[in-house]
Formats: sequence, structure tokens, C-alpha cells
Amino acid sequence: MCCGCVETIVPVPGCAGFCILLLNIFFPGVGTMLSSCMGRDGFVPVQCLIGILQLILTPGLIGWIWSIWWGCLIMSKSDNSGPRGGHYSRA
Repeated sequence: MCCGCVETIVPVPGCAGFCILLLNIFFPGVGTMLSSCMGRDGFVPVQCLIGILQLILTPGLIGWIWSIWWGCLIMSKSDNSGPRGGHYSRA
């Protein structure tokens, strides 16, 4: 896989990163394809293509493992800049 592909991961808002990870665990590639539409700059075709490849390669387990890893990357880049910064605050 090319190093430039990792740079195409779009930061998704808040807890959407965790939801995308769950989707990628149970439905490989679907979360990646969904995240390709959630970027601030609009649709990211490379992300969608990666999701399709993950889905196609799932029967050989390569796509499933790749999808979980990609979901973790998406979650780590998720934008947690909400009102509380993505963390619980003490009142």
C-alpha cells in the first residue's frame, strides 16, 4: 500500500470515528466507504476505492484485517474538538 493513501484519511466528527471502526469490524470496508463522504472537503474517491478493495478482499481475511486497521487510523484522526473536546469534564 502506498504511503500517500494514509494521508487521504479524512478526520470525521466526534464519535463517528468509533462508529466507523465498529462498521469496519462487522462489515469490512463499509465504514471506510462511509468516511469517504464525511470529510470537510467533500467526497474523497481514494477512501471509497480503499473501502471497495477491503470489501472485495474480505473472504481471504486480508480485507478484514486491513479494514480493522484502517478503522483504527480513522478513529485516531477523528475530530474530537466538540464542546468538551471529546473528553468528560468535571463539573
